Amino acid sequence: MEAGKQTHPIIVIGAGIVGASIAYNLASRGAAVTVVEAGEPGHGASAVSFAWINAREKNPRHYHDLNRRSVDMWDRFARQLGNNVGLTWGGELRWTATPAGAEALLNRVTTLQSWGYPIYLLDEAMVKLLEPNLNFDQLTAASFTRIDGHVDVTKVIAACLDRAAESGAVHYSKSRVTGLKLSPSANGTKEVEAVYMDGQPLPCTAVVQAGGPDAPELAAMAGIDLPLENTFGATIVTDPLPPLFNQVAVVHTPPDKVPQIVLRQLPDGAVMIHGGDAGTTTGSLGSDETEISEVLAAAKNYMPALQAADIVEIRRGRRPVPQDGRSILGFTRSIPNLYLASTHSGVTLAPLIGEFAATEILDGTLIDLLEPYRLERF
Repeated sequence: MEAGKQTHPIIVIGAGIVGASIAYNLASRGAAVTVVEAGEPGHGASAVSFAWINAREKNPRHYHDLNRRSVDMWDRFARQLGNNVGLTWGGELRWTATPAGAEALLNRVTTLQSWGYPIYLLDEAMVKLLEPNLNFDQLTAASFTRIDGHVDVTKVIAACLDRAAESGAVHYSKSRVTGLKLSPSANGTKEVEAVYMDGQPLPCTAVVQAGGPDAPELAAMAGIDLPLENTFGATIVTDPLPPLFNQVAVVHTPPDKVPQIVLRQLPDGAVMIHGGDAGTTTGSLGSDETEISEVLAAAKNYMPALQAADIVEIRRGRRPVPQDGRSILGFTRSIPNLYLASTHSGVTLAPLIGEFAATEILDGTLIDLLEPYRLERF
């Protein structure tokens, strides 16, 4: 559809980082856009995201390549937003503590190198030279990924919505979608004619479903089964501290030791600590204060400079994960003006999804790189 010929706005449901990026890209191309968010922007799944920009753990190969492409788009995306969004580069460091962990790390490094990802192994002396403030305890193997980074998700979302508003977009917070008005269309399909926001109809040209963990319930309003699962995530945020790291942006402690810790430091000095069971970074860290204390104690052991840290906030929430771990992107066949955007890799993929979705929605061009991520694969 041509942006200048819209009779009604495109409604974007959800103002997490994916929905905000799509809204920004649509509005910047001249489309009339309305964003509807049930809570406050960035206070849902995006708030608990560790915001690690990477393609390291993305499988299969085509999903790795999609994420890698988006990693390379982040600098341009941040410049387009025109704000300081806390984009920080420096790479990702991790190490293992057992022979089995070392073997698994070596295998992954070999695979990623064969895919052209800039990752390599380090010996203990190189690790200590890279990050002298870390306490490594046992170290059986280590890797460094050069291009990984992180970002301040709340600042990205705010910048997207601000830029979209400058282009005429309208945004509603604390407003729930309570239903969809469907009308018959060609070929036995239906179209979304309006979105009910707190019971009031908002006529629309198209709808983007970017509702995060609420996406299955929202899709069900259109009679669509969205195969999404939710994991519970939590992230500890400390008060600002002096710089902790010599170079790297993200640190993963051994996945073969419980609890595994993930650390990053924001430009303002605040440290984000993510914890989970061995082998995971999706986070089992929940409401159990004992578990939170264990995670914080482990983090202080690995990074002694955290001894002076005070917890400012513990962010908790659901995180959406498509059943096969990959994204669900694109128009649905049964409702051709309903566009789905659900992913577990929202932070990494935000620049790409926003740009690609705007192309598919406004130009009617189907991007072949997104073919593996259509709903119909299930």
